[in-house]
Amino acid sequence: MDHPPGDNKLVEKLQQECGIIEWQLLKPHYERGALIIVLEGFDIIEAGVQIANDNHTMIEQWITDQRLIKPTPEQAEDWEQHNTRFKSLVVAPFVLMQAISH
Repeated sequence: MDHPPGDNKLVEKLQQECGIIEWQLLKPHYERGALIIVLEGFDIIEAGVQIANDNHTMIEQWITDQRLIKPTPEQAEDWEQHNTRFKSLVVAPFVLMQAISH
């Protein structure tokens, strides 16, 4: 997706901040309701840019399309048991997470 020129720095910043993290470090964010799953194959950086820019229309569409969803207690339990690792990105007050493709 093409971004306005001002977003280029934001994209670069988010790319630098995106990393791999274990479930145990994501768990506190899940417990406070701030964790958002980004559908596998969907660009986590693009999701971060739109959330940072407060693009309600785009975000609502992605929620409707289930590209952005909240984790379920069952998922959290499974991740706890397996100490699963994820790609993660903080876009305050949210933390985005995405399954790592193998």
